[in-house]
Amino acid sequence: MKMKKALSLIILITFLAACSSKPNAQAEFHVRGNCEMCKERIDKTVLAIRGVDKADWNVETETIQIAYDSTVVKPVEIEKVIAATGHATTHIPMDTAAHAKLPECCQVNQGFAH
Repeated sequence: MKMKKALSLIILITFLAACSSKPNAQAEFHVRGNCEMCKERIDKTVLAIRGVDKADWNVETETIQIAYDSTVVKPVEIEKVIAATGHATTHIPMDTAAHAKLPECCQVNQGFAH
């Protein structure tokens, strides 16, 4: 009976490990923003995306560093989610309606000249 329980536990652990996302890729790109509130919003939004393990947006450089599972999510999909919050990214323009709802300090010139 103990052997059966042990085998069941091993199978369960293996299944859970296979189902969990593991970062195997990294990306870095520009995200327009202006302040610490932007940082909090951008990081929180990206971390909520399935397959993303790490997100760190830098206020000074306006770049985000991301660790993610490339079998679950692609960088352009991450950029689309960010843009939907009102922040332009390197490849995706901001959602203007979402941008208009941001606090005034977060409303910056969202065009990209990089």
